[in-house]
Amino acid sequence: MKRFTTAEGRGQAVAAMVGCAFLFAALGTLAYSRFCTSIGALGLYNRASVGVGFILFGISMAFFTPCLYLQRLHRAHIDPVQLGGELKGVVLGFLCYGVAFIFAMGALSSADETGVVGIALAIACVAVAVCYRRYRKKNPIAYKHTGLAALVVFCGAVAVFSVVAGALSCGDVLDDFSGGWRQDEFAFYGASVNRPSGRGSMLTPTTIEVDLYEDVAAADARRASAYLTVNASDWPQVERVLEEPLAEVRWYPKTGTLVGARDVDSPLAAGDPIE
Repeated sequence: MKRFTTAEGRGQAVAAMVGCAFLFAALGTLAYSRFCTSIGALGLYNRASVGVGFILFGISMAFFTPCLYLQRLHRAHIDPVQLGGELKGVVLGFLCYGVAFIFAMGALSSADETGVVGIALAIACVAVAVCYRRYRKKNPIAYKHTGLAALVVFCGAVAVFSVVAGALSCGDVLDDFSGGWRQDEFAFYGASVNRPSGRGSMLTPTTIEVDLYEDVAAADARRASAYLTVNASDWPQVERVLEEPLAEVRWYPKTGTLVGARDVDSPLAAGDPIE
């Protein structure tokens, strides 16, 4: 591992340590959002933990990006001729792969109207990609400089995306805080399961997306009056109330957070008590 002995190196070490601190804080916040309750007044506060986790992750990447640039790209010996060849390869690859694919799909989609011309154009675009692939195998490019630059740009883009996504998520929570909750009676509901897959399932809970309808006509026309998002762990107690003929529901509309629900004809209730 590289030793940080100069003043610049020590500064990078500090930045890396601070970035690690923000990264662990982000993972901890997202892990909390994975297991916390999603209903009641506390549920709205917990909604903010997701946005805060993304913001903390973006800040950690913002610390790592300049360190990565200084350690990789800034110290690399740049050969102008090699860099020019790499950039040329990137442009040709985009034209021969990306643009050719777009034109081929467009030609195929219009084949009903253009007939043989559309099919021939699609085959020509595929031929361009195949020919360029054969040419690139005979003349490979190492992409030493552009690869490092792409890695730095990717880390910076992830930082910006995470901060923006987290800020938007927290903005919805603030809108609910300022706008307050709503309350109404609903007779029908429809629910669907949103089950994350892959690595994201470790930090993202399985949720139940609920559409609330005022009556049968609204349900048949799919005109939902409210939308709720309930964690699977909270769903059993909520389902017992919503499956009743008529339920009083209090919720925050921007984030779809259920504050409380009660059956109008029985003592069944979920979340915070409501009147």
